[in-house]
Amino acid sequence: MSQKRKKHEEHVNHERWLVSYADFITLLFAFFVVMYATSNANENKQKDFEQSIKLNFHLVGKGGTDQNGNAIDAAIAELDIPVGNFPKKGGPVEAADYIERALNKAMSKEDQKKDIQDVYHDSVGVRVSLTASSFFTPGSSKLRLSSLPALEKVAAIIGASNKRIIIEGHTDDTPIAPDAQYPSNWELAGDRASAVVRYMIKYHNLDPKRFVAISYGDQKPIVPNDSEEHKAMNRRIEILIVTDNSKVGI
Repeated sequence: MSQKRKKHEEHVNHERWLVSYADFITLLFAFFVVMYATSNANENKQKDFEQSIKLNFHLVGKGGTDQNGNAIDAAIAELDIPVGNFPKKGGPVEAADYIERALNKAMSKEDQKKDIQDVYHDSVGVRVSLTASSFFTPGSSKLRLSSLPALEKVAAIIGASNKRIIIEGHTDDTPIAPDAQYPSNWELAGDRASAVVRYMIKYHNLDPKRFVAISYGDQKPIVPNDSEEHKAMNRRIEILIVTDNSKVGI
């Protein structure tokens, strides 16, 4: 009896490797199924996921829409996100995010489209580009009364920090008429930049030491001056909020 049991226990199964092999094949099959699935991802679901992430992190750009054509910006506006204070730490990216949120809070989309040409950042700081035709009559540096509400909103945002401010005047390449008030685009652009600075100081009591007014005339177009639409884009006032003083040589 004991000898039979001993012989039975000593029996070796030479086919046990098949179990490990089957497990390995199953895992390998699952791996390739996952690889195939990710390489053929549902584009619509990806877009839905992306928009959801952007919405929750407030990174949707102007004019963004979801799959139903609804304005994402409107959804963000309904959240009533607090703007907070101008970021004391961080660089141009953080400052740009604050300014965009502040503008969205203070101005309607229609007013922004009319008065604010662009908001973007570079290595020096954040630039708020104002549409010159909304703020000045052609050939003049006198601020339009209709532009003051928008300029007031921008001044309030600037006043929320103690950053250095550089106001740049830009024109298109249309020559100044001989009987015009200014002899060239240099003077026109410079006086427009100075007019914005004077407004900020006089009506919003901002520290004059923070400001610099610069004229670039028609020397820094953002698009070729080959159409009226492009010329209108080149006629602008750029407000640079400096976040890195070490990169400013003035």
